[in-house]
Amino acid sequence: MQHGKKQKRLFSNAAWVAIIFFFGSTLLLWLFSDQLAIMFLYIPGQNISDLVLFGRAKVILVAILSILFALVSYVLVLKYSLMTVHRPPPPVIPQEAFSDLMLSREQFRKLYENSPVPYFSIDSVGNIRNPNTAALRFLGGTLEECISTNFYSLLIDEGDSSQGMSLLKAKVERSVPISQEEMRITTINRKKDRYALVSIYSLAHNSSVAFRHLVTLVDVSKERENEQVKTDFLLLASHQLRTPLTTIKWHIDYLLSSDSIEMPDLVREYLEQIYIGNERMIELITTLLTVSRIEMGVLAPQYEEVEVNKVVQDILAELSADIKKRKTEVVVTTEGDDVLTTDYTMLRIIIHNLLTNAIKYTSNGGKVTIESMFSPHSCTIAVSDTGYGIPIDEQEKIFTKMFRATNARKVSANGTGLGLYMSRAFTEKLGGSMTFYSEEEKGTTFTITLPRVAPEA
Repeated sequence: MQHGKKQKRLFSNAAWVAIIFFFGSTLLLWLFSDQLAIMFLYIPGQNISDLVLFGRAKVILVAILSILFALVSYVLVLKYSLMTVHRPPPPVIPQEAFSDLMLSREQFRKLYENSPVPYFSIDSVGNIRNPNTAALRFLGGTLEECISTNFYSLLIDEGDSSQGMSLLKAKVERSVPISQEEMRITTINRKKDRYALVSIYSLAHNSSVAFRHLVTLVDVSKERENEQVKTDFLLLASHQLRTPLTTIKWHIDYLLSSDSIEMPDLVREYLEQIYIGNERMIELITTLLTVSRIEMGVLAPQYEEVEVNKVVQDILAELSADIKKRKTEVVVTTEGDDVLTTDYTMLRIIIHNLLTNAIKYTSNGGKVTIESMFSPHSCTIAVSDTGYGIPIDEQEKIFTKMFRATNARKVSANGTGLGLYMSRAFTEKLGGSMTFYSEEEKGTTFTITLPRVAPEA
């Protein structure tokens, strides 16, 4: 009922506007009727012979135009009125909800400003805005200095600076999330460099907000320094230990192989055990030196043509005694031309570590499978076993330096936890990748993928 009355009132108001507009436009048009009649009715080059007929036409023209203007005004006023009536009223925020909203905003502002994690925003070209207190401390500048600085200018790329920086900018421009990438960052005054895990999260690409990329930094400079100290220590200790161990090896080897020295069988047995222990120490020192060179980035591959199947057969021959002792079934399958241009020593260490682990952590009578497939541009080598597997909650740490799974430590107390770390590092150095799949008590499969020709060869 009320709605019907509103509609009638709208129509009535529109009609009155149309009537007023009709009389107003009629008066206005009549004042200019002669000019309008000449513009619409007069044909250039002809004389007006009948003035009465011309006057009637003028009246009709004014009437038509007035009616037309009145109808247009009626329609427009009615349309606007109906839109206004049917437009939903603006939402009313209760006072309590508004107070909660303002409180949340203030709490967020304080959390952002006082967070121990450096936060700031950047625009599409990297200009810094809204740094919090932690960010000012990290960047080593005042608010005015920070907001006049480009974030990209503070990054120091230790690799290929042109490619690394362009890739980073491309990700930010396309709003691709960047999560905890370690980067070297200099302070605004260029006096100190730090290492940080950088994360950049963005609003939608079509967002109207200018500074729509949020940057967070996690300072890992101390951790990086500690790692460097440990690496330097390992390198120094390894070099210092290697020389006396090699000397011991030579002397024991001389004693065991000399025909001019007679010794009881018990002494010879002890010397052989000392020799085996010394060999293990030398092998450990060699591994530590290799790991140190990997971390220092000074390990340079020596590229040559390598027959992968020959490498596999040589390693199996070396491990044959252990395979026979454990009664392990070994199955080797291969498909395609197996010649790669790569580093022989690195490839041998990779495959040796995977096969040694597969045999060691498979119970007696188990099965180990080596499958290799060679395509025109790459090769895939998979080493599978039916052994103890890796606990699911420990799988993310399996390539971590010095890490050994809990069930692996129960099976064998001997082990450094460096084999898989070193194998993946070598695989990546040769331009490949290493993945694995494991189920506890069902076995593990490690898969390495390598290019036919190493990128740097």
